Amino acid sequence: MTGAGEALGRFFLQLNLFSSHILVPFLVAAALQTVQGSKVVTMLIAPSLLLPLVPELGLPAEILILAMASGTFMISHVNNPFFWIFRELAELEPSEVFRSNTLGGALMGG
Repeated sequence: MTGAGEALGRFFLQLNLFSSHILVPFLVAAALQTVQGSKVVTMLIAPSLLLPLVPELGLPAEILILAMASGTFMISHVNNPFFWIFRELAELEPSEVFRSNTLGGALMGG
């Protein structure tokens, strides 16, 4: 994982698009969450990818963790197990879950 984290770090540093370094852990977590769905897995993989970037970002560990946690809430769709749990418990159709859970999570994460 460290090799992937270093490559990811070099990529973000070369982009130089971010005026705030807090966006890097947020976007990495949001991207991982979008692709694979599980918040637990995202919070295990994202820190290992971002570990080589920590000195460059210059942010306290608490802020990095909170930024990653916020990123996990941005996207929730059919590959997220909680999407289906929410659907069953609330007795909603998938389209209704997209409107309520996914939109609510995006607002919470943003």
